[in-house]
Amino acid sequence: MSAELRHTTSITLALAMRALQATLDEAQRASVRVSIAITDAAGQPIHTAHMDGAPAPCRAIAANKALTAAGFGLSTGAWAERLQHSSDMVRQGLPLQSGLVLFGGGEPFLLDGAVVGAVGVSGASEAQDAACAAAAVRCVADAMAARMEQPVP
Repeated sequence: MSAELRHTTSITLALAMRALQATLDEAQRASVRVSIAITDAAGQPIHTAHMDGAPAPCRAIAANKALTAAGFGLSTGAWAERLQHSSDMVRQGLPLQSGLVLFGGGEPFLLDGAVVGAVGVSGASEAQDAACAAAAVRCVADAMAARMEQPVP
């Protein structure tokens, strides 16, 4: 591969569908109604769902949580602590940037420290959104670990 080209690994639609189902299962277990967005490594949508009864604005919030998590490779719930060490200008200006969500419910999917996708969940409390997103992260991590254990033909 050329030194001028970059190769990006990303989750597949099949894995995004499994991650979305794990998120739905967690939401149903917690008796909450949420919107879910699963993105590829670049933050582009792969698969989404909007549960019956979830607030309509949560569609966009979930998508932006996933985009933020993919773009920064960081949980959206980690921003409060991260911003504590930033200047006043950053703490005040970053939340005003279009499309950024700096509260819990967005998680990157990481493989060897590199972003391969992300999930965003919105519609319940911040803690419940984060718990639902964590179910997707576990699903993707388990799938990648199982794949790494398979012998190469």
